[in-house]
Amino acid sequence: MLKIRMSSPRLQPQSDRPASRVAIIGGGYTGAILAKLLVERGLRDLEEVTVFEPREQLGCGLAYDPHNIDVRLNVAAHRMRAIPGAPSAFLDWLQTSGTLTVDPQAVTPDGIFARRRDFGRFMQAQLAPHLESGAIRHLQQTVRAVDRVNEQWRITCSNGDVTLADILILATGHPPASRPAAFGRLNPQTAARVADVLHPTAFDRLGKSDPVLIVGSGLTALDALTRLNALGHDSPVTLLSRTGLMPRPHASGSFTPFGDFRGAGISSARALVALVRAAIRDADDQGIPWQSVFDGLRQHAQEIWKGLPLNERQKLVRRLRRFYDVHRYRMPPQAAGILEQGLATGRMTTERGDLASVSRDGDDLLVTIRTRRGDAVLRCRRILLATGPEFRDYAGHQRFLLGMQRDGFIQSDLLGLGLDCDTAGRALTVAGTPNATLFVAGPPARPAFGELTGVPEIATQAGNLVTRIIRCCARDIRTILISASG
Repeated sequence: MLKIRMSSPRLQPQSDRPASRVAIIGGGYTGAILAKLLVERGLRDLEEVTVFEPREQLGCGLAYDPHNIDVRLNVAAHRMRAIPGAPSAFLDWLQTSGTLTVDPQAVTPDGIFARRRDFGRFMQAQLAPHLESGAIRHLQQTVRAVDRVNEQWRITCSNGDVTLADILILATGHPPASRPAAFGRLNPQTAARVADVLHPTAFDRLGKSDPVLIVGSGLTALDALTRLNALGHDSPVTLLSRTGLMPRPHASGSFTPFGDFRGAGISSARALVALVRAAIRDADDQGIPWQSVFDGLRQHAQEIWKGLPLNERQKLVRRLRRFYDVHRYRMPPQAAGILEQGLATGRMTTERGDLASVSRDGDDLLVTIRTRRGDAVLRCRRILLATGPEFRDYAGHQRFLLGMQRDGFIQSDLLGLGLDCDTAGRALTVAGTPNATLFVAGPPARPAFGELTGVPEIATQAGNLVTRIIRCCARDIRTILISASG
C-alpha cells in the first residue's frame, strides 16, 4: 500500500504566503546542522523540515557514531567551530556537560581532543529540543527513489512511504571505502576475514593475538590502531599504503594561522606549491611551525580552488592531494602516542606498495604486496580496510542517487570529488544548469569548494545555504529562485 505523507501544521506561518517544505537526505553532521539552522532561522517561512536518516540518532553519522567509544577527533575542541555564530559551543558543552570528568585523557598539552562519540552526543543535544517540539521530523528510513511530481520532489522510502518537498538537500556524506581490486576476487571464506574499519562490527571477531593488516595509512587507519589498543590487541600490525605517507602530528604550543594566501592570484598548482614553501620558510625563520602555514592555507583553500582552471585542479587532485591531506588532517596526540610506541617496539610496521592478492593458508591469510623492490608476502589473520571513502562516481554509491543521475537531475563530477554543483550549493543537471530547488551540502559538494571536509567549513557552507533558502522561501511566490551571484 502506498502512503502519501502530507505536511504537518506544526510550523504554519502567520501570513497567507504558502510555506515551504524542506527535505534533507542524510542525518550526519551536515544534515543535522542544516536542519537546526533551518528551523531556528526560518520558522515563519518553513512548514516542515524532514531529515531522512536510517540511524537512530541525528548528528552522528559514521564519523561520530556513539559506538566508537575510543577514537578521537583529530582537531582540538576549540577549533571545532560546529555552530555558526557560536564558535566555542562544543568546547563550552564539553566543560559544562561533565564529559571531561569521565574522559580526562581528552586533555593534552596541545588542546582538548575529545572522543568522536562525544561530538555526536553534542550534536544530539543541539537537535533534541527541535525533535521534541516536532520542528524537525526524523524519518528513520532509507531513501529508495527521488523524482519530480507537480514541481515538487517526491521522496520514496524503503518501506514505501512517500514525502513531498519543495526543496531537497542532498547531505549524503562520505561514500563507502574504496576497495583494492584484489578484494573483488575473494571467496566468501576469505572475504569474511576482511572488514571495513568504519563498520560497527569490524572488530567483533578479531582476536587479541590475531596479526592484522590495515590497508590504508590515513586518519581512518589511526582510528583502527586506537581501537586495537583499547581492545588490548598485542600482535603485529602492518599498515599498507601506496605512498607510505601518514598524517603528521600537531604542533606543540599555541600558534595562530600563518601566511596570507588571499588575493595571491594563484593560477596553477606549481605556483601554489611555491607560495606554500615560501610561507613555510618565512614561518621557520620566525620560529613558527609549518602547521600554522597549513592552518592559514586552509582558511583560503576554497578561494584558491575557485580561482584555478580545471586542468590545474586536476593536477592538484592527481599529484598533490595526498601530500596536502597528511599535512592538513593531522593525527590527535593520543593516536600519535600509540603509533610512536608501536613503531618503537616493532609491533607496528609500515609497508609501501599495492595489495596484489589475498589467499587462505589454514587459519592465516597470505597477502601479496607489490612494491618497487618486487613482490613480498605478508601473513596475517585479519585485514582491516581503512582506504578512505571512494568519491569517484559518487552517484553510483546509492540507488536513489543513481536514479537521479539517470533522470538528469544530478551528475558525478569529472575529478571524482562528489556531485557537480555551483558555489551557491545548487546541484547542476547533466546539461550543466543549476537546479533552483535541489542543493548539495557537505563533502559531496567538494567539486565547487575544494576544501569541504572539516566541520568548520561544512558549518560555514550550511549557514550560507540556509540563508539563501530562507531568503527564497520568504518570497511571495512559490517558485524558488536564486540569483546567479548566489
